Amino acid sequence: MKQFDIKRFGKLARWSLTNDKKYYVKSMLQVFAVLVFFFLFFTHVMREHTPADGYKVCCFIVVTMLIVTFVVGPSFMFYSMEGKHDRQTLLMLPASNFEKYLMRYASWILLLPLYLVALLGADALQYVVNLMVGHEYVTFVTSTVVDSLSRMQQDIPDDVHSMFWNSLWLLVVWFHSLYALGATFFRTRKFNWVLTTIVIILLTILQAWAYPYEEFVSDRNASTTTDSHITNLVALCWVVLNFWLSYKLFCRQQVIGKFVNM
Repeated sequence: MKQFDIKRFGKLARWSLTNDKKYYVKSMLQVFAVLVFFFLFFTHVMREHTPADGYKVCCFIVVTMLIVTFVVGPSFMFYSMEGKHDRQTLLMLPASNFEKYLMRYASWILLLPLYLVALLGADALQYVVNLMVGHEYVTFVTSTVVDSLSRMQQDIPDDVHSMFWNSLWLLVVWFHSLYALGATFFRTRKFNWVLTTIVIILLTILQAWAYPYEEFVSDRNASTTTDSHITNLVALCWVVLNFWLSYKLFCRQQVIGKFVNM
């Protein structure tokens, strides 16, 4: 069997979207309800102090939600699957393991436009409610997010090298790949992100003990552009390795197994 066939993958995608429709709708409504609560709560609580501060807090919540969704997104790989029957169905589907893995991985990407719809709906609702209540300062959270990001872009010091931001984004992608690995390493469907986070924290503590922060800052300041390129290349190799291991563990999945897929 070919590892990837576009027509076969299209059929798999249609089947997955049909069966996971309930999960996607439920996730969107949950995010909508949570955002409505936070938006209305903070725009009213901060009203006695500085009204704009409430929207800044909402802006922080939205940006944090988007970043966390990207980093932890692969952990949602099996959230739409319920019990052993769904795992059996997944194993029996007429598609290659690579196609199944891509479809499972893409489940978090499909949540992003739904979260955007929930964000816009919650934002419109808080705007209407605050207008009806008669508040003097009423605006959209999304416009606050755009303004904050544009100001942050303007406030970035000129002496901050672009290599730093490239390294930062690569670090985020590296964490993203770790959660993809954890999603197929740990068998728990709902809480693999918790176990992966614990492992990351333990590794961070171990790294801080073996390589103190002062030494890291000193070496970072003394590093050259070539050193940074080499470090980023090594990190990129780790990202590729994590996804490769995640795929291999996905291929080893069994309906009945132990705590981890080994």
